[in-house]
Amino acid sequence: MALHVNGLGVADWQEIVESLLVAADVCGRPEVADNRRTLADRIGQALETLPPTREALEARAAVRGQ
Repeated sequence: MALHVNGLGVADWQEIVESLLVAADVCGRPEVADNRRTLADRIGQALETLPPTREALEARAAVRGQ
């Protein structure tokens, strides 16, 4: 199954992943918490396949320049 959402950037997806993990930590139902963690992991893995953002490349260059 695939999920296609328009209008969200990488930072938005990173926030969604973080929110899912926080929600899993406070959830009282283990099966729901496991589903939230699995979803967060799958989104995180998909984000890792994307090329780095311009901001990330600029930050790396700034660190190397120091």
